[in-house]
Amino acid sequence: YLTGDYLAHNREKSAICSTSWNVEKGSQAINSVMELFATDASPLSGQEEESKWLALSPGGVKVWIKVEKEKERINMNSAPDPDIREKILELMTDDNEERADKLIDAILDWRDPDNLTRLHGAESEYYENQGLPYGPGNGPFKALTELLLVRGMTTELFWGDPLASINEKGDGEKSEESGPVSISDAFTLFDGSVKRLTMVIRGRGNAYDLVLAFLRKRGVRWQPFQVYRTTLISSMRTQEAKH
Repeated sequence: YLTGDYLAHNREKSAICSTSWNVEKGSQAINSVMELFATDASPLSGQEEESKWLALSPGGVKVWIKVEKEKERINMNSAPDPDIREKILELMTDDNEERADKLIDAILDWRDPDNLTRLHGAESEYYENQGLPYGPGNGPFKALTELLLVRGMTTELFWGDPLASINEKGDGEKSEESGPVSISDAFTLFDGSVKRLTMVIRGRGNAYDLVLAFLRKRGVRWQPFQVYRTTLISSMRTQEAKH
């Protein structure tokens, strides 16, 4: 019994150390990629507009990277209401119209400065009735992930599944898909001078880390000022999962 308990304890400690080490390796790989693209002499210099996925292996960690400028995206804070409505309806083609209307109006209610509720929207009263410790910002979104707080927003709709757009062969070819497939990919809060780094780090099975890093040029270097990281489960079976 003592031997079994000792082995179980050691296996648990080993698993914790292994997980912590993998997390640390992933974090260092992310920092290395951002440092790599901190100057205009980056490996993708001049190719940002092509929005191609390329693979790098900083420290032995395989990272898929896409570099883009924000000018092609719709600005959630400054775009007219009809532009936001049209894009979200385009992204939610498989959902019912009522659900899409609720999300759209809730987003517009969140960013406008008044407390008037749109037909399908949500203002402070709704969030209070739900027992939530926050209400609408009644002003510009300060972070892209603030959209996750809006009534009707889901993690699936917000993040999408970037891994599904990466060619499994690993040759960096463009995906057959065209256009953005998620809220975070379709919208921005920043002007066209901002650079976006999208990073995908595969984990076990269909799990992977997604990182969105936004960089602004200061002097001769691009410096990150907002970085988001989340763990997702891909709807596609990766080559690693198949084996």
